[in-house]
Amino acid sequence: MEIDKLLLDASLARLHHLAPSQVELAKLVSEVVRAVTEIFDLAGAGVLLADADRALRSIAAADSSGALLERVQEECGEGPCVESFITDEIVVSEDLAAETRWPRVVPALLDGGIHAVLGIPVRLGGGPIGTLNVAADSPRVWTDSERDAMVHFGAVLENLLLAGLIADRNDKLARQLQYALEYRVPIERAVGYLMATRKTDSVSAFEILRRTARNERRRVSELAEAILARRRVL
Repeated sequence: MEIDKLLLDASLARLHHLAPSQVELAKLVSEVVRAVTEIFDLAGAGVLLADADRALRSIAAADSSGALLERVQEECGEGPCVESFITDEIVVSEDLAAETRWPRVVPALLDGGIHAVLGIPVRLGGGPIGTLNVAADSPRVWTDSERDAMVHFGAVLENLLLAGLIADRNDKLARQLQYALEYRVPIERAVGYLMATRKTDSVSAFEILRRTARNERRRVSELAEAILARRRVL
């Protein structure tokens, strides 16, 4: 898709000037998601944030497609956006119908009219705390200019979240953001431990951690800390 550079620059400039000290942080995140959807003519977009209970939790979605994209990945613990968070890299799918990487989420996304997805890591405090996720309603070749622009929107999101923390907000999203920073490290370390002991990749290790916590009705962060303290062997 050809990007309207003037519209893109104007949108980024407007978002850069949003102030978490004056507006609810969740509304600012939703503004970024809405802008991304409009600029790129997307079926949906949203943001996933690291969470102590479920590993990842949806905090914003532009519409029903964005909500579906996030809900399915949150429930299944796999998908392009989950993988983007785990690997701290951009993850792309240009045609979900041809995908073999995420067998549990792809059928639901296709049934919901989502055919292409892009996951962008959102970083804070030296590492990923979540992802900016976008969806198209038909197969789509994500161009280099689109990817670069999405990274810029991800940077805007990072700046807003950081400013929200500095502003010492006590609203729900600010508290969840603090949780994300606190629990990201033990979850990452537990994933690394499982990779070494299970001889598996990071995505599979993350799923082992998430699935075990869910089966035992424990918080992912609690299980991660038990694994690191060698009080739990998976």
